[in-house]
Amino acid sequence: MTIHFREPRLEDGGRIHQLIQRAGTLDLNSAYLYFLLADHFRSTCAIAENGDDLVGFVTAYRLPDNPDSLFVWQIGVDASARGQGVASRLLSALQERDWFTEIKRIELTIAPDNPASQALFTRWAEKLGRSIRSEPYLSSELLGDGHQPEDLYVIDL
Repeated sequence: MTIHFREPRLEDGGRIHQLIQRAGTLDLNSAYLYFLLADHFRSTCAIAENGDDLVGFVTAYRLPDNPDSLFVWQIGVDASARGQGVASRLLSALQERDWFTEIKRIELTIAPDNPASQALFTRWAEKLGRSIRSEPYLSSELLGDGHQPEDLYVIDL
């Protein structure tokens, strides 16, 4: 499998939405939101393709009030490409962008019952030569509808 990484384009929003539907492991937002992310935040997002097939994506953005902080919102890999380091390579694709040198802090949230994401971001922190810490952030009560809580993870660069 030859995987190519690039910034998304507007038309990739629907493909990202479909991948999330297929995966069934991430919170599914409206297709409209993924079109906006693929267009307005393309420089801080990345997709992974195998030929014409979308096999992974990461959505992230710089915090409006703290542009030296990057919030990694969602990362997903299609079942056909799991176990091949696609998620790690998506994060590396962000790290290789020119603007990444301005980033002093990376933030993200992970549910306590998601050891795969915890391991992924712990490995990324180690690759960056940094540690990762976590603290409670969004409670189940705040999120409602039986949603798991989301802990805030921080990597200070």
